Amino acid sequence: MPLHLGVILPNYGEALEAERLAGVAVAAEQVGFDSGWVTDHVIVPEEHSGTYGTIAEALVSLGFLAARTTRLELGVSALVVPQRRPLVALKQLTTLDFLSGGRIVTAVAAGWLEEEFATLGAPYERRGQLLDEWLHVASSVFEQMPGRVGYDGDLFALDGWMAPPLVRPGGPPLWIAGVSRATLRRAAVTGVWHPVALPPNELRTMAAELRERRPESRVVLRIAVYVTPKPQDAVDERRRHAIAGPPEWIAERLGGYVEAGCDGFVLNLGHASPELEERVRHFAEEIAPLLPR
Repeated sequence: MPLHLGVILPNYGEALEAERLAGVAVAAEQVGFDSGWVTDHVIVPEEHSGTYGTIAEALVSLGFLAARTTRLELGVSALVVPQRRPLVALKQLTTLDFLSGGRIVTAVAAGWLEEEFATLGAPYERRGQLLDEWLHVASSVFEQMPGRVGYDGDLFALDGWMAPPLVRPGGPPLWIAGVSRATLRRAAVTGVWHPVALPPNELRTMAAELRERRPESRVVLRIAVYVTPKPQDAVDERRRHAIAGPPEWIAERLGGYVEAGCDGFVLNLGHASPELEERVRHFAEEIAPLLPR
């Protein structure tokens, strides 16, 4: 399977603007990226407002972007299912699948911001258990649609009607975001692991562990990439590992990740930069051709 290339879209940050958000997605589609991704937070505490206080809601943003694009897959990196109404989120995803012509893919996560859970009245302590069962609910509902669907579990009981039909057989692909052992267990269920900002050696070890559980599993890494005149140590907005250097050096580093077990990347090319559209085009023209695809 060809190397997957996605890009983080600017649905958050002080530079948020509707036409800029759409413009970056359209540019990514035009230059051959496979997917575009929005970020999920709803109502964050003040100490996180500088990063996530200005944010367009993730699933609503996907609907907006689906109307402005025609080929690009669209996703959330990552949808925090336990802090939402989980069955409503499931309906939203199936509706987006229908309206986009089968172009929705989403990474899901248990979440980490306890104060946001409290604000939303969501069960922080049970978030892992809730996500685990929701994954089973989603898989079961996708198989039963369209029509009457049912599920009877520890946290969810469902007997109702789910339509219109899914466009993509099996429903929107569900990637598992995170870097814990629990995420590997969940990724073995869905088949795609979406780690964030892991160094290559750590990714290699965990990818091998995942493939011991499910050999055909895919690994798509989210990582920040910045073009600079010289290679340098870099971190992203949350002080996580990033890549910075000239195009050939970036391609070599990403190639190292492929050798370590990566099947693709979701790239943060500087979501807040006013030149993000230009950066997307530059990556496609100068760096993507150097990657092992």
